[in-house]
Amino acid sequence: MKTIFIAIALAIVMTLGNTQDLPEPGVCGVSSIAPKPPSRIVNGETAIPHSRPYQLLLVGFFPNGTAKYYCGASLIKPTHALTAAHCVAGNEAKDIRVYPGIHEFTSSLLTPSAGIPAREYFRHESYNSQSLANDIAIIRLQTPVVIDNVKTGLICLPPSSAPACAVGTPVVASGWGAFTSNKNITGPSRPTELNQVGLQCVDAQNSDCRRLTYTLFFIQDKSKLCAYAPNKGVCFGDSGGPLVRERTTASGQKYLEQTSMLMFVTSVHGF
Repeated sequence: MKTIFIAIALAIVMTLGNTQDLPEPGVCGVSSIAPKPPSRIVNGETAIPHSRPYQLLLVGFFPNGTAKYYCGASLIKPTHALTAAHCVAGNEAKDIRVYPGIHEFTSSLLTPSAGIPAREYFRHESYNSQSLANDIAIIRLQTPVVIDNVKTGLICLPPSSAPACAVGTPVVASGWGAFTSNKNITGPSRPTELNQVGLQCVDAQNSDCRRLTYTLFFIQDKSKLCAYAPNKGVCFGDSGGPLVRERTTASGQKYLEQTSMLMFVTSVHGF
């Protein structure tokens, strides 16, 4: 049994608004602390602290201030975060917080006062909560994140002309998602530090990828992306987080680009 992972490609992020003022590579996609190449999230490994400064923790709260769930997100501008629509749907913006610049996950983080409040959020206009089609949202923050390029930084987004994730391309997922299927928001099934896992892009027309998305009745072909690695994957709490690949500018500078966003992982036989 092997694990196949489904993400939503970020080509559709361009439909969420003007992206002309997004940062250029070198301003985004870089870190003063080099991330280590992932070797094995589920069967992942602890990331080097603050080597992925674009990674955000997103927490949704009940009106009384009790945390009810958390997701991943990524920082695309000092005032804007990218996440999954299902991570914000059904919540008022005032009950959503993002937490930049963290590595260790502790219960003390799960308080509204510790995070940056959302001012508003914008879900894709064609988001479907049943099918999870167009499961993408942008959050505008009440106060900007201070970018120090050590603990906090921006991730690059692909231009509309960017090539698709070619089959076999190495990608990295990161988050504080559960190690097991236990959905408790805290406890031994949850990591205490940011984890990462290395995967590879899979042909979206692969029979298992197509069968899986058809069975789950979500994701139209143009926004579907599958990634895979033996005995590796993501789980509860990773949704909305980034899946990134390394790119190189014309001048030879390497940077990280968010090619898609974490949505779903499952096991299939015979892949």
